[in-house]
Amino acid sequence: MSVTVIVEPDPGGHRFQAVLNVAVEAARHGSEILLLTSYGAQATKAFDVYLADIDLKVDERFDQIYPPTAQIAAAVADLARTGDVDTVVVMDADQSLKKWWLVAGRAFRGLSHKPRVVFMLTRYPAKLGLTDLVGWKLRIPKAGLALAARATGSLHHVAGFAGRDDMSRGWIVRRARDPEICSAHARDRVALRAALDLPQDRTIVGIYGVIEERKNAPLILDALKSADLDADLLLAGGVRPEVWAWVNGLSATDRARVIVRDGFLTNELLDQLVAAVDAVPIALTNNGPSGIMGKALAAGVPVVTAGSVVRARELVATDGGAVADLTPESIGAALRTVLERDPDAPRHNSVPPATIEEFTQNLLGIDAQGRVVGRNPRRRG
Repeated sequence: MSVTVIVEPDPGGHRFQAVLNVAVEAARHGSEILLLTSYGAQATKAFDVYLADIDLKVDERFDQIYPPTAQIAAAVADLARTGDVDTVVVMDADQSLKKWWLVAGRAFRGLSHKPRVVFMLTRYPAKLGLTDLVGWKLRIPKAGLALAARATGSLHHVAGFAGRDDMSRGWIVRRARDPEICSAHARDRVALRAALDLPQDRTIVGIYGVIEERKNAPLILDALKSADLDADLLLAGGVRPEVWAWVNGLSATDRARVIVRDGFLTNELLDQLVAAVDAVPIALTNNGPSGIMGKALAAGVPVVTAGSVVRARELVATDGGAVADLTPESIGAALRTVLERDPDAPRHNSVPPATIEEFTQNLLGIDAQGRVVGRNPRRRG
């Protein structure tokens, strides 16, 4: 049986959830799964939650979560020499792309069977305006590096996260719309709050995931106060020390408005916490889609986005909330707008839902039957 190798050295956050999605799709088409990861990955909560119950083998080979590209290529070549490796999927491959054309070409030299290599880029600006100079400065070098790696026969398919409104295929980098999936829904908010010990009589807005400075929790609290909203702020996920320092330094009045759920969240618990709030503000300057935004859209929870053209376009297309500037006044006004909206009013969504199946198939470059899309430039010998 052929083997699909998934390279993900970093077990942090919810990266292993993406590994799970890719593994399930590859296994559905008859492939064995081998996870190439870092030492200690199997002992993490993320592995236990997402991967412990599925049929896969694990090779803990790296001593850091960002191993050198040459080390990844050498490990892939070693596996290809000793087994029937058909496909290699490098998750979060933006760093590896920089040198893959050089080091993988050398590492794969002499292989009797070269695997089909897939890269997933997490920071590739897919849809850009002509005047977006910053975006083009990121996109053009990555596209060039992808072409260079493909020319060496060491890279065959590249995919990148795209907004849920982006229905285009992509030329060099295939569009993979971030999935819009949540296992809980706002219609069950009362029951969810009771189960999660959240106050029933308070309006709550939530920030999720790794709670670090770039999530702009102080800005959201200031926005609530700017709009005179009698609402609380929920911080749910791994809270970084600098954010705890801010929380602990708040006045007693402000501290009473901040609810903290610190620690790793299973996907089920994360979904419940998203569905339990009244709105999800996402104030981030990275110009890409948001997994939390996808969960909120699927759960029927309105989103306020600031700092991203990609998320703004997506929110307009899905009619899932309001767009704001990165100021307390603008975010506060947008939050007031979505909180005062009739929750039973229909959404005028102009794009189909982004599914896990669509995402993983675009990532792998296959169709629903598992066949490689387009000409497969895999080389042998």
